[in-house]
Amino acid sequence: MSIIQQPTLFDIDYLEKLDIQEKYKEIFSPIDWTKVLDLFQKDTKVGPSITVNYEAVLRSLMARIDQKIPTQKALIQRLKSDLRLKLSVGFLYSEPIPSEATYSRVMAILANHLSVLERINQQLLQLIHEELDIFTENVAIDVTSIEARTKPVKTDNPKLPSTEAQRSMTTEAILETLPSYASWGVKKNSQGKNYFWFGYKGTLAVSTKSQYILNMHIASAFASDVTLAIPTIRKVAEALRMEKEAPYLSLDKGYDAKEIYQECHALDIEPIIPLKRIAKNDGEVDAHYAPTCLLEYGYKYDSYDKRYGALKYARPEKYCRDCPLQHEGLCQKVIKVKQMNDPRKYNHPARGTRAWQRKYNERSSVERVNGYLKENYQLDNTRFYQPSHAIAFYHLIQLTYNARNFANQRVAKTTKKKK
Repeated sequence: MSIIQQPTLFDIDYLEKLDIQEKYKEIFSPIDWTKVLDLFQKDTKVGPSITVNYEAVLRSLMARIDQKIPTQKALIQRLKSDLRLKLSVGFLYSEPIPSEATYSRVMAILANHLSVLERINQQLLQLIHEELDIFTENVAIDVTSIEARTKPVKTDNPKLPSTEAQRSMTTEAILETLPSYASWGVKKNSQGKNYFWFGYKGTLAVSTKSQYILNMHIASAFASDVTLAIPTIRKVAEALRMEKEAPYLSLDKGYDAKEIYQECHALDIEPIIPLKRIAKNDGEVDAHYAPTCLLEYGYKYDSYDKRYGALKYARPEKYCRDCPLQHEGLCQKVIKVKQMNDPRKYNHPARGTRAWQRKYNERSSVERVNGYLKENYQLDNTRFYQPSHAIAFYHLIQLTYNARNFANQRVAKTTKKKK
């Protein structure tokens, strides 16, 4: 009996074979902390000098995620007892480990300047792209539940703008309307049953081949999946704007809304989304909206004409051989349908084809990353009671994940060259 081995999420973990100081040198080397360190500088030259090694503090927060250390108190104890880890994150041998109050103050400053953390993540992604061309890959977007560590309470949730209203709003205006406090959320699990949790809802955009997190947004758990779709799509499009080929964006059927298709096409992105339901028709189209012949056999998708933005369908020859109308000249050999007649119904490649299914199957990459973050990066076990601190930590999780994955690929490439 043959054994089927499932592919791993990433390459072999070459980093774990390195000495701890070499490992963290590889992880931290591409990250430029200059903008973050500016947040901790004194406004005036008067008074005592800064004695805290803030860069080492920031690195230790990433090490906490990598080492699966549950709390800041546990992190401080680990740094005090593990000299190699202390030196690896940048503390000097003679430097004392900062107190919990200092770590809390650092998290508070990061929480008040999330844009700085986002900018560092984007700078790292740009470095990764220059080496690995990740912005040329297709992208998958999905939502994941994130449990909060606070006591569940009832919240008065505001009405959020619809996707139709969001299209006329700027990205910043949309994000300002979206709350990020902990609340109750509900969604269906794989068995079709409702799953309830108290916390947040995270929307991740992931490159489908290399599986880097290109963008992360956090909102209250009560927000619907499509609420964060448009700002996430726009942020992804900013990163991909320099590439010539229009990327594919795969999402699940929860995003099947007319405005999502319109937004994607306006940004020159092709969305791959299954339909929630198929409307009944009089037989002029099949279940995938492909045109049909007089006997209601579906035409076969042939190609996409970029000049006219039209999908080309060819006559179903396998049914034509025995068709009594084959010599009557009643059926067209080719039918072209303009995609913009209804962008929700018509994709290229067309629905129902193997090419479309392959593109949609790439969505599993973001599901694997979501599960990987919860299992190995404390995404679902973040010990912060203030929502702003928790969200800042989620951005640090994104930074740690991308930096570690990038370091592992660099080390793997070097190791293979030596062999």
